[in-house]
Amino acid sequence: MKKMLGKLTNSKCIAALSLGIFGISMLPIWYLAFYARPSGDDYGYSALTHAAWIESHSMLEVFMAAIETVKRNYVGWNGDWFTTFLFSLMPEVFVPYSFWIVPFIMTAAVISATFYFMHEVCIKRIGMPLSDWLIYTSWLLIACYQFIPSTAIGMYWYVGATHYMLPYAAGLVGLVCVSKFLRTGRKRYLAGLTLCAFMVGGSSYFTSLLLLMFLVIAGALSFQADRKKVLWLILPFLVCLTGFIIQCKAPGNQVRGGEAFGFDLSRAVYTIYESLRRGVIIIGRWAQEKTLVFVLLFLIAAFGLESMGKTVEKYTWKYPMPLLFVIVMYGFYSAMFAPEVYSEMYDTIEISLGPETIQYFTFLVVSVMAILYCEGWICVKIKSGMQSRCLLQFLKEKYHYRILLPVVVAAGILVLLNRGWLGNCVDRRVYEYVSSGQAEDFREQIRSQMDILLDDSIKEAYLVPINPEQGPLMHMPVTTDENAFTNRVVRDFYGKKKVVMTEP
Repeated sequence: MKKMLGKLTNSKCIAALSLGIFGISMLPIWYLAFYARPSGDDYGYSALTHAAWIESHSMLEVFMAAIETVKRNYVGWNGDWFTTFLFSLMPEVFVPYSFWIVPFIMTAAVISATFYFMHEVCIKRIGMPLSDWLIYTSWLLIACYQFIPSTAIGMYWYVGATHYMLPYAAGLVGLVCVSKFLRTGRKRYLAGLTLCAFMVGGSSYFTSLLLLMFLVIAGALSFQADRKKVLWLILPFLVCLTGFIIQCKAPGNQVRGGEAFGFDLSRAVYTIYESLRRGVIIIGRWAQEKTLVFVLLFLIAAFGLESMGKTVEKYTWKYPMPLLFVIVMYGFYSAMFAPEVYSEMYDTIEISLGPETIQYFTFLVVSVMAILYCEGWICVKIKSGMQSRCLLQFLKEKYHYRILLPVVVAAGILVLLNRGWLGNCVDRRVYEYVSSGQAEDFREQIRSQMDILLDDSIKEAYLVPINPEQGPLMHMPVTTDENAFTNRVVRDFYGKKKVVMTEP
């Protein structure tokens, strides 16, 4: 029995199982990618580039059209100049029915960046074995994607995912580059960081704040040890800050937020206070709605104590000031509320689920960091104590059976008793949407619309009504009002005189 339990609790077996479960959990999400379609802003930002491609089939002309799109929106709507450039390169600019690739690109970017980030933290910084890195990253990503606040923002809406998820992925890579540069001094990591800073600075207020805060803190902590490296970090800091300021100063922000939109000190102070307060409230809400997420964090804590117990035997890092570290992690997380809180003070700005998605992903990452850091501090204290050898021996040999297994069983019981998590699970929602026939119905109706929209002989397009049930997908349907936003952007993208939905 003990031999069997030893195999089941072997970290390599758990890592393989965790990675397999994560991969399987993503299959329904990727399967639904073949039903996804462009929507609303996807067409609006891509009208000029699509026209350039149709007329010339020249990438140079397309890029010029993309720059023109950036100029128009910078003056007339929003300041995120880098992602606006990407918005205009939506796949169907070049190939009809190619939108299915978007969810694969968006998930691949975030998944790769998360594994890269966790590899730097778990293996290069903490010194964990490869299997532990795979376990914690797999569980983290399961929590991210199965309970993501918005599947549209996360995967199925090109503009939304490009605006929030790609900068988030670039931000994680940037954090890794900071760590690697400070650790090795190699200039290629500085170059990678500067590139990430350029992309993030022109893309997202949220990730810009995260990267700028991290650069300041990392620079302050490393200044005494290696001033030369820290001084080099000024370059990517200025690149990111410049891009951020260019975003903030965009004339389009006043068009979108009203003439009163701008920086105000009292509003900035309120934003900081409200962000710190709201962060706690949202965690409480997630604890009620996303039970399995906190079970996974609990399991990471249970497994993490054993992992950190192994590492402190080999490394001398002391994990100082754990309370301050937790406060800093909370500061990173709560900073993700600042752009949303500030925007809410202007009635003309609508808030999507994009901010909550970034807040949620950031919360999970900083939670894992805080858990592992605090457990490292605990293990260091154990190591330096009178009974250090006995306690560390307990973590190495008996922790699996006396602590870890009961914790896993308790977690399983908790999940079974509270089955509400299953209804909110993304895989469950995808299954219900596909098995009900609604997904196929949606695809057939879209195909009938595309037959009309792609027919150059038809200049006034009258489209059949779309299934209003879109499940996890994102779709803004054309309406019976030919002057409605969606009607206009679809009209411009396909070069029609008029696009309108027929009466049902």
